[in-house]
Amino acid sequence: MKYRDMVKVLRAQGCTSVQGKGDHEKWYCPCGEHMTVITQTREVSPGLVRQAIDRLSCLPEGWLQ
Repeated sequence: MKYRDMVKVLRAQGCTSVQGKGDHEKWYCPCGEHMTVITQTREVSPGLVRQAIDRLSCLPEGWLQ
């Protein structure tokens, strides 16, 4: 998945980001209790996409379709 597409979807769901170390970004869900780390690259790996879906569990099911 392209990084910019992932960011669009996360922002549309109300998630916010904070710059981490290097090329990593911490993304928080709207409730503030869940967090995932996304690497700022052209393509986000399938493993990171699955991890984001699992970690941001308060978002509605199918939010990343």
